[in-house]
Amino acid sequence: MSDGANVPAEQVEETARRWSDQCPDRNVSPVLVLGLLNEARLRLEERLAGALEEHGLRSWEFDVLAALRTEGEPYELCPGTLSLRLGVSNSAMTHRITRLEESGLVERRFSPHNRRIVLVRLTQRGRALTEHAMGSYLSEGGDALAGLTREELDRLCLLLRRLGTSSARHAEE
Repeated sequence: MSDGANVPAEQVEETARRWSDQCPDRNVSPVLVLGLLNEARLRLEERLAGALEEHGLRSWEFDVLAALRTEGEPYELCPGTLSLRLGVSNSAMTHRITRLEESGLVERRFSPHNRRIVLVRLTQRGRALTEHAMGSYLSEGGDALAGLTREELDRLCLLLRRLGTSSARHAEE
């Protein structure tokens, strides 16, 4: 199978069929399932990235801004908490915060309770941009999922949750 980058679903299915023909004694379902998951992920990422680009944002920028926005007023977190929530290293988060600060979307400030603690806060401009971008994100995401019923979406969430749990459990063993 190729690296999976931009492989249409039909090619994933054809590759899985060829593996099945060549290895009839083996369960090759991972080729199909993981290939289709990867294909769907790539297509969704492309659509959502396009929606964010309309607002001059990249996905990583939106992730940081959205994490702050969903915190509620005063829309701030310490960099370490942001790193944990977004699954990136502290050094990567420092770089991201610096870039967003240079763009005027966030600001660093000391905690009023402990001056040793630095907080990252959404600026007014950052909050407004996040609100507009979220509207586009939800619209594009909704369009992408429009082919599924509410029941199918619920089932998909359940299955993806189980897959994630199962994968994490096996990775720990």
